[in-house]
Amino acid sequence: MRGNSTTRRSRMAAAAVTAVLVATVAGACTVDEPEDTGVSGRPDVGGTVRIATQAGGFETLDPQRLFITSQMNASKLITRTLTTFMPAPGLEGAEIVGDLATDMGRPNKDNTVWEFTLRSGLKWETGETVTCDDVRYGVLRNFDIRNGEDAVVIGGPPYPVKWLDAPDDYAGPLSDPDVHVPGVVCIDDDTIRFKLKESVPHFPAALSMTAFSPVPQGEGVDGDYVPVATGPYKLEEFSPPAEDSVGAAVFVRNDQWDAETDPVRSAYPDRVEYVFGADVEETAQQIVAGNPDYDNVVMYESVPANYLQQVVNDTQLMSQTVNGQTNGITYMAINTRTVTDLECRQALVYGFNKRKYLDIRGGQLLGEYANSMIGPDDPGHKDFDIYGLKDNPEGDLERARQLLDEAGDCPTELTLDAPDTPANKLTAQTVVDTYGRMGIAVKLNLIDIASYYSVLDYPENQHDLVITGWASDWPGGSGVLPALFHGDMLIEGANSNFSLLDDPEINAMMDAAASADNLEQSYDLWGEVDQAVQEMAVSVPISYMKVMSLCGPDVRGGFLNAQWSAVDISSLGLVDETA
Repeated sequence: MRGNSTTRRSRMAAAAVTAVLVATVAGACTVDEPEDTGVSGRPDVGGTVRIATQAGGFETLDPQRLFITSQMNASKLITRTLTTFMPAPGLEGAEIVGDLATDMGRPNKDNTVWEFTLRSGLKWETGETVTCDDVRYGVLRNFDIRNGEDAVVIGGPPYPVKWLDAPDDYAGPLSDPDVHVPGVVCIDDDTIRFKLKESVPHFPAALSMTAFSPVPQGEGVDGDYVPVATGPYKLEEFSPPAEDSVGAAVFVRNDQWDAETDPVRSAYPDRVEYVFGADVEETAQQIVAGNPDYDNVVMYESVPANYLQQVVNDTQLMSQTVNGQTNGITYMAINTRTVTDLECRQALVYGFNKRKYLDIRGGQLLGEYANSMIGPDDPGHKDFDIYGLKDNPEGDLERARQLLDEAGDCPTELTLDAPDTPANKLTAQTVVDTYGRMGIAVKLNLIDIASYYSVLDYPENQHDLVITGWASDWPGGSGVLPALFHGDMLIEGANSNFSLLDDPEINAMMDAAASADNLEQSYDLWGEVDQAVQEMAVSVPISYMKVMSLCGPDVRGGFLNAQWSAVDISSLGLVDETA
């Protein structure tokens, strides 16, 4: 899943800080063993939790359009999925369980056909029953992206269109309501069958995405669709960002939600309010100063760099943080259609100064320097150092200049796409400065953060370089590399392959890894694919992301959700200090 485009000193100092962070995460509560104090303790019922984020609002919460971690995290309040991850920190949080579905599904022998049964008693916020036909309709909406400029469903993951058995020209139920699609069939009101064009052993994990969620039949026929809730909350107020406003999202209780049907959501607060466009430094300052107006506030982004040491060195403030290593990565994609020469791309890899970039974010408190796209905690990770830069995060300008001279026909002007936030302007400027020393003039193309990915969903809108982030859709390598580098995933209107790579050998390697006989073989093959992709120099891995979200002293239920690479929003609540 797309990260939030955000995300670090001497090795001994980093080790000391990491020890503090790991100890804090290890002490976070689990569902079975809540602590009495600190952000990880058990919440009481009631109150309002406020989420402060520098993002200028959500462009949409349409389930089929979501593929950004922060939006999918919020969406869990209102939109239930067929499966989901356990609401717990650490390894327990990697476990997939049934959500709308009763279990993990029933596959055929080669994992090309899957059946799922819906739980009984599922209701929309309107009181209507959630049926298999609603699930089918929602899933098929993903194909609307084939309507080009007329598409309603812009964005979302590429998996449904790639995997599901459907006519080649099928454009979804909005334009082709009567077309039979073998890939999604209702056996009865409660049982849905998926037929896939290829073997997908991890299909239950993919169904944790909102792209596979139900939508009431006939709803969502325009781009302003506000979802009808199946979760414990519904939207009282939702306004996407506009030129004269940053938007708003207010979630209130859904009285049609039945906790007996939901094994993963606790629904502690009465309201969850998103404060968009928040000044992260102002928010951190107010929480650090103990302003009671911020006692119920959660900083979605990490603590800004100039407050990090103060927070780390204060026992009370550290007890108010949700922090640790995520499965996310920050990286820069290199457009292989505009930077076609391998040596030119290799020069860009050698010339990138990761230390300068990460120091602006807070140094190694908030990330470890990366050399691969699959993170070190993923079973598909392979340890390699193709460019010899593991211990040299400043890069190698001399080697970069040498490669540029040898190539002889490299671009002298490049455009870098980056989100338009204060921090991203500063980090992007390090790219401008460093590549300038190589004789390459880099122009910044800053895009509003709320619409960043909806713009880049279309390859023609992107330029030579793209700053972005990724959180693994599921462990094992297949949740990272295909969406970012497989040619079959170059889907207009839902593109995450910002390198625009379509290499037959890389595609074949990924297909082989996806169809491996067992998990261990698959993990090894994905590590080899990662190395082969890096040898092609189509991206610059910058950092394996860490987070440190600061919360007001009344916030409880906080833990780091590996799926979102952030604090889990649906588990938050407040403690009643007067009780």
